[in-house]
Amino acid sequence: MENLGTVEEKVTILVEETRLITNSISELIQQFSQKEFSMPLSILNYGSISQHIRHILEFYQEFNFGIKHGEIDFDQRKRSKQLEENPEFALELIRLIQKELFEGFVDIPIAIRVSTHDKNVRPLLASTSLRELAYCNEHAVHHLAIIKIALLTSFPNIIVGDGFGIAYSTQQVNR
Repeated sequence: MENLGTVEEKVTILVEETRLITNSISELIQQFSQKEFSMPLSILNYGSISQHIRHILEFYQEFNFGIKHGEIDFDQRKRSKQLEENPEFALELIRLIQKELFEGFVDIPIAIRVSTHDKNVRPLLASTSLRELAYCNEHAVHHLAIIKIALLTSFPNIIVGDGFGIAYSTQQVNR
């Protein structure tokens, strides 16, 4: 197993993973009609694929916002109805997320606000932007796996890549 040494090498690989993930989401969105994109599905407890996409994209959006402000709080996502209902708006947000992330991303110390079982206790933890980007990528893959289940049962005509929704560690084991 290759050990990436420098911070720059680690940034490059994680930003590339983000590009691959967000590009796969773009390719998925472009295959849906507007109705299909936001259609409630029983397999998703009457949620929609667009709600999962919104959730993924808002994590990246909150990540970019937090990097600029010194603190990431994923619970403060916007939960945009427009993002759930308008595939073109989702595609535009992906382009914006990529632009913000790909223009000079560096690893910096960052504070992260987390939720606990007690809604009144939200500690601030120390982290790094690189670690939180890795978290966003892993979180996205988890939701893509849920989306893939919905695709297989509700939209068998939609085509996604072999690795869609499969953790990179699992892909490595299965090679």
